[in-house]
Amino acid sequence: MDTAGSFFALFAFIPFIIYLVLMVFFVWFAVSLIKTLKEKNQILKEIARNLENRSKEEI
Repeated sequence: MDTAGSFFALFAFIPFIIYLVLMVFFVWFAVSLIKTLKEKNQILKEIARNLENRSKEEI
């Protein structure tokens, strides 16, 4: 009978564990998305600089 009580206590922590895992996943996803977007912006800035330099050389 004592083991049944411990199982109910374990079930009480399952929603908390799921919530914690989801929060960690969302934070990881947001950080990786921001990092990727910063890299893309840097690449686009380099492309824009190259296009500006080419247009200045043509004039």
